[in-house]
Amino acid sequence: MKALITKNTIKHDLKQLGVCPNDVLIVHSSLKNIGNVVGGPVSIILALEEIISEQGTLVMPTFTENLCLPDDENVTKEELGIIKENMPIFHKDLTPVDKVNGFLTEVFRKQDGVFRSNHPHLSFASWGKFAKEVVENHNFDYAMGEDSPLGKIYKLNGKVLLLGSPKDAVTALHLSEYSVKKLYNPGKKWQAKVLKDNREQWIEYTDVDNNSDYFPDLIDNYILKNNNYKYGKVGNADCFLFPLVSLIDFGKLWLEKNR
Repeated sequence: MKALITKNTIKHDLKQLGVCPNDVLIVHSSLKNIGNVVGGPVSIILALEEIISEQGTLVMPTFTENLCLPDDENVTKEELGIIKENMPIFHKDLTPVDKVNGFLTEVFRKQDGVFRSNHPHLSFASWGKFAKEVVENHNFDYAMGEDSPLGKIYKLNGKVLLLGSPKDAVTALHLSEYSVKKLYNPGKKWQAKVLKDNREQWIEYTDVDNNSDYFPDLIDNYILKNNNYKYGKVGNADCFLFPLVSLIDFGKLWLEKNR
């Protein structure tokens, strides 16, 4: 059997990394990379919550791009018609997260006391002191801008925790994109099915193209030029803890020069 990792081990490693009581924390995770955790995702979630306490706030992206109308040229007109007629609407309590967000996120969003925003594509789930505040009034258009959950975490001086996830998983960097008009103007048109005026219907909204291919380069440059981040192991996973404000502000300048 592979070496066992307990909740207490996770808590110790997170504290060594710099996770503190009262933190406002957005987490991107890979359960597989952390290792053989006794209790699996539940132990990791509880470890995070026990450290930051109910005076802190824990946030995870709960995206559902699979609910969007595909723009793949390989999808036929007939297939699009079938999708449009039969796609279920987004249900905050029922709709699972995309697999790319990880199993830990799917477990977290089901927990009692967790609130989820109402965006049919780019929702976030939140627990703790500012849970409701972070996810309420989530606009459909430009859903990762200043008034979004990401923008609220920025204003709360939050932190980004990469818990074994790759650097292209730092969703918060889309907040940097929104300050650089050339990256989102005129934006991409998306379609999703929602309940509106008491009936199910497709709506159109505008957002960035959600391309994160350049995020690793941006973060590597941030690491080279800053010493206010933390790196360490949580279980077997390589992990980073970044101050969100510093990372986003750096991202704005980097994008202006490099995109």
